[in-house]
This record gives sequence, C-alpha cells and structure tokens, in this order.
Amino acid sequence: MASITTRDPDQPWWVHIQTTVPACQYYFGPFASLEEAEAHQPGYVEDLVREHALEIVVKIGRCQPEVLTLCDEADLYPASSLDLSPFERPTVLSYC
Repeated sequence: MASITTRDPDQPWWVHIQTTVPACQYYFGPFASLEEAEAHQPGYVEDLVREHALEIVVKIGRCQPEVLTLCDEADLYPASSLDLSPFERPTVLSYC
C-alpha cells in the first residue's frame, strides 16, 4: 500500500501524482494546508512534463504515504515518448 488516506484533520496534505509513462506514483509534501499543496502542485507537474512524463493525474488529499516514489522500473521512459513535444503528450489533471 502506497498511502493511508484519511479525513483526519490533523493529517498533513500531500500532492499525489500518477503517470503512465513512466508508470510511477509520486507523493510531494507534507503541507500544512490544502492551499499550500495547491500552490506547489504546478511546479511538480512542470518538472514531470519536462522529464517527458505522460498522462499525468494529480490528486491532493490528506494521507500518510509509506513510500514517496513508486515506479515500475521496466516501464521507465520508453524511447518513443522522448520524441514527443509537450503539446503532443497527453496530460490529464484531476483534483480530489
């Protein structure tokens, strides 16, 4: 299990980002407030776009991650994805 999601008001806020290429989950935080997490989120997405990540899904919530980065090592950045411009790579953003 990557994280334990909770509605506990004492838990910190985390930005959870999942990508399909590479097949990874990232947790950024902890943050004291939802507003603080939202303010930092665009920078994390920009970094992943620059690294040629595909299909980026963002969720912000209260949780306690056990691991901050989980990746399927066999799927790290196939060569075909590196040839795409940022405008050709699908990016999906959603918030919880």
